[in-house]
Amino acid sequence: MLDFPANCLANAAIQWEKQANTGALRTGLRMKKLAFAVALLMGLASCAAPDPVDVPVREPASETALWSFDTAVQSLRGHSCPAGTPAVEPTAIAIAAVPINLNDADATPPLPDSVVFAGGWRLTSGNVNFGGLSGIETLPDGNLLTVSDFGAFVWIGLSDGYPDGTGNLAYMLGADGTQLSGKSAGDAEGLAFRDGLALVSFERDHRIEAFDLANCGANARAAPVAGLPFDVAGKPIDDNHGAEALSLQPAGTIEFGLESFGGGASPLGAVLATGKGVLTGDMAPNPKGYSLVGFDETTDATGEPVSVTLYRSYDPIRGNRNIITWTRSDIEIKLKRPMTVDNFEGIAAEILDADTMRIWLISDNNFSDRQQTLLFAFDIDTRTE
Repeated sequence: MLDFPANCLANAAIQWEKQANTGALRTGLRMKKLAFAVALLMGLASCAAPDPVDVPVREPASETALWSFDTAVQSLRGHSCPAGTPAVEPTAIAIAAVPINLNDADATPPLPDSVVFAGGWRLTSGNVNFGGLSGIETLPDGNLLTVSDFGAFVWIGLSDGYPDGTGNLAYMLGADGTQLSGKSAGDAEGLAFRDGLALVSFERDHRIEAFDLANCGANARAAPVAGLPFDVAGKPIDDNHGAEALSLQPAGTIEFGLESFGGGASPLGAVLATGKGVLTGDMAPNPKGYSLVGFDETTDATGEPVSVTLYRSYDPIRGNRNIITWTRSDIEIKLKRPMTVDNFEGIAAEILDADTMRIWLISDNNFSDRQQTLLFAFDIDTRTE
């Protein structure tokens, strides 16, 4: 026999009273008996049912919470490669790679003892849209991915760590699936890559967008990640001094850096979970006269994060100059005449083995006959760090 609490029986009686007051029960005793049975069962059923469970309410993210790759990745994939969108292979292009030396024959090698010039190549292609390469990333398949400041992805094929003459090109598409048009929309500068998703920072129309290259290839649409600041302390950011540097941290957060502001320091920023890019108030430790143009994150053989940073300077007398730094070391790579130097803007790092980190550099030729697209590789002996 079921043992119902007294309050449950009282509830059943209340159900009966409600039914008894209806016009239907006034039609006769038979109907009254039927209604009583129904009401009693309803009341007793409510007694036997378990107590209701409170569903926890998920609090909205704090306005200062940082954007997270793991949280955002599925949504970005859905926007960049909507269901039913066919994957399209990028266009295959030939990329000639002519080996070049870092120094003239009579120049004294200026590299630190722990740094080896692993190779340098002058890259050219018969495709007229090859050039303007501003950001670079290493890929899991051993190749390189770059972005061009006319709104395109350019893959550089490698074999055993060296350019093999192959490549691919795909024009970036906007959120509506149409090709990005003009410098204001397609001025891609910074690049980060994880799990088949490319994150790209743009100047002029300051923003970060994601492209699901793994699933849609050349058919990947731009998925908004963050709008970036257009001013610093109320003063507008120059069109050509936006987020040159972009990095996806090992923890999945985004860091970006402006090239410079007013010819001075380079403000750093982060992306919030709200999709807003904000300046943190931190400044890159630019060497005097240099601007921030790139940084990248990797993890060493022990799983510890390592950051590499690229700075650039130019004047008509001394030409292009670069300084490369990395965390946990006060060693620097300085590139300047009489070394072979050009407009290096992109940097990427990878761990080759327990004792070696490779740093890749790519230069932006600005589609000018007076500049070159150079690809450099430096190997760092981390045992001396």
